[in-house]
Amino acid sequence: MTTARDKPPGLAAVLGPVLDETAAELGPSPTCDPGSTSRIRSAHAGTEPVAELTLRLHDMLTGALARAWPEVPVITQGQYHALEALPDDCVLLAPPSGINPSGDGRADFAVTACRIRAGFPVEGIVDLPSYGVRVAVDRGMLSVTGDADHLPAFPRGTVLTCPHHLDLARRLLPGRPVAGVPTASIKLVLVALRRAQTAACLPTSGCGTAPWDYTGAALAVHSMGGKAVASDGSNLAHSRPRTCAGWLATHTLHTAADLAPLMQAASPPSSAGAASSLAPSSTQDCE
Repeated sequence: MTTARDKPPGLAAVLGPVLDETAAELGPSPTCDPGSTSRIRSAHAGTEPVAELTLRLHDMLTGALARAWPEVPVITQGQYHALEALPDDCVLLAPPSGINPSGDGRADFAVTACRIRAGFPVEGIVDLPSYGVRVAVDRGMLSVTGDADHLPAFPRGTVLTCPHHLDLARRLLPGRPVAGVPTASIKLVLVALRRAQTAACLPTSGCGTAPWDYTGAALAVHSMGGKAVASDGSNLAHSRPRTCAGWLATHTLHTAADLAPLMQAASPPSSAGAASSLAPSSTQDCE
């Protein structure tokens, strides 16, 4: 018989202590500079700069996961480009997206992780150090650490999208308020916690959202009675993780009819590319 003592720890229990330990460095008044710049292999193409703080946190988080679940592979941006398909049992990890490695300002950023079992997401955690808020989802139950009122709140009907999609979204939704928010997981958490009604990443050519950027946060939206769907209509909380050309999240199961043009912004990738769990080499990240 399995007892509570024998039950393996959940994702939040494994990563929470590391995130608590580094909160002072990542929070709204960080105690240290993000550090010198290094470059890592991008999941999409070429390399991209990252702060040393990001790399150190990556090592701490992957170390905690390896100690808790030594048999479970941890998939991060560095490994993603080399895979033909995601393992059916793994952890997707993004630590943390949004830190400016130049040190000349700190954007909103998030640390995200999602436990994948039998090919599908089952647990997620999204840590938002700039706001002192952490969201965790386990077996469909959502818990929030910190004060959600610290998160920005948007007027009813506002659609959140990537800053570089603002002009296009306004043309597609005349009369609708549209706001730019960087980082996919932050947009999704704002919808899950009813700080915004709708968020979207428009399926424009050459753009995509990597699976570690949305999977755990999509579970949060679903657990609170909303939905997050890819541009092909698949439910992101109940689908095998893959790079999405575009997605739309609402805090209710009903999607307003006038939002439909957002998922028709441009022709999606070919059917062969859409079926792949991995990112085409020519796409760039849609935050």
